[in-house]
Amino acid sequence: MLESVGTDLWRVQAAHGDPAAANGGATAQLVLAIDHDRLWLIGTGPTPAYGAALACTIERTTGRHVTDVIVTRAAPELSMGNLAFADARLWALPEVIEAMRARCGQCMARSKARLGAAGESLSDEAIRVPNLPIGVAHQIRGRIGPFDWLSVERAPGEHLLALKLTAPRASRQADQASPLVIAQGLLWAGDVPDLRDTHSEAMLASLRALQHLSGGARLLGEQGGIAQPVEIARHIDYIESLRSAVRRHLTRGDVQGAAGSEVDLPAFATLPGYALRHPLNVQHVWRELEPEVFR
Repeated sequence: MLESVGTDLWRVQAAHGDPAAANGGATAQLVLAIDHDRLWLIGTGPTPAYGAALACTIERTTGRHVTDVIVTRAAPELSMGNLAFADARLWALPEVIEAMRARCGQCMARSKARLGAAGESLSDEAIRVPNLPIGVAHQIRGRIGPFDWLSVERAPGEHLLALKLTAPRASRQADQASPLVIAQGLLWAGDVPDLRDTHSEAMLASLRALQHLSGGARLLGEQGGIAQPVEIARHIDYIESLRSAVRRHLTRGDVQGAAGSEVDLPAFATLPGYALRHPLNVQHVWRELEPEVFR
């Protein structure tokens, strides 16, 4: 379950695609980092049972317990395992805490229905919302533990935390000590981005802010392996190309494009998630731009 990506640094790989019974909802990559006497876990997984299994794996691998959990956004794939880390400090942006308080029950119920048997441990009693705010409302950047952090939005009011690990231990090898940026919900390495529950303009602004934060560092996104900064540029290129293509179809009154099958971006067609994810992205951006074009 844990894959080393550096000394005192691990990732938990995510399944490709959407949460489903077959993948147990584990579609968001998690990260574990040791910083002196503290063990930081970024995301806890989609269910309490998953979180419990992860906690056991962490203890066997490191001989230590998680001391701090960071939830980077209000998403069940990242937070429904929180219950398994009852002794850990639980952190999130104030906006994420507010969103989780308002929506966790509804999101949990949807996840339980989607995951089938894999979601049996989900219940209202399993919800644990972070109680320790990172910064204050509307604060854009700061530092927590070994991380520089940046608050961005996937859509207006939908806040997300990007983290840059910038204080590697002196014992790390030179090739493992380079900074690492954690970009859950922003980056899908080697694939097209998933634009559900986002606004494309907000995503573009956030990706550009992520470029500035990364400063050439390696990245771990929502899905996929370790990425280089060029992946951010590819996401920006994809979203800009998608917006331009959709706008062209709308301007000439091509209603067939709304289904997603007529708006092709050949430069990205070989990416593994293109066939399934791109038509949904087209539909999403079509709904965004339609009122603007026809107002």
